[in-house]
Amino acid sequence: MQRKRVGIVVSILVVLLLSIGCTQHYLVGFSPQSHFDYPNSNVIPIGRAVGEASITKIFMPPFPTADLEEEAIKNALKQKGGDILINYAKFNDMTTILGFVYTLTIRVEGTAAKMEIGKQKLN
Repeated sequence: MQRKRVGIVVSILVVLLLSIGCTQHYLVGFSPQSHFDYPNSNVIPIGRAVGEASITKIFMPPFPTADLEEEAIKNALKQKGGDILINYAKFNDMTTILGFVYTLTIRVEGTAAKMEIGKQKLN
């Protein structure tokens, strides 16, 4: 009976040690818009949107890519149904587990907006 309790305690400690990780948060920067807006368009803000995209690698930390950022932007726009993300901030979160499992999460936060072809007179 005593051995069984010791085994359970050791198992719990091993699981806790394996789940230990450290996350570092970085503000990468701000951007006025995620895509090129239509010429002569009306940009109508819809609301705040947040999107994330992640990649995990073993033994080597992953690097941020344009594809990963684009996926995060698409995920943010899916929330509100917008066409463009305006005035957004980009964050990188790097999580390390046991020193050899790395997860990079790119997060974007901004205003989702719709674009309509405008009828303005151009001078």
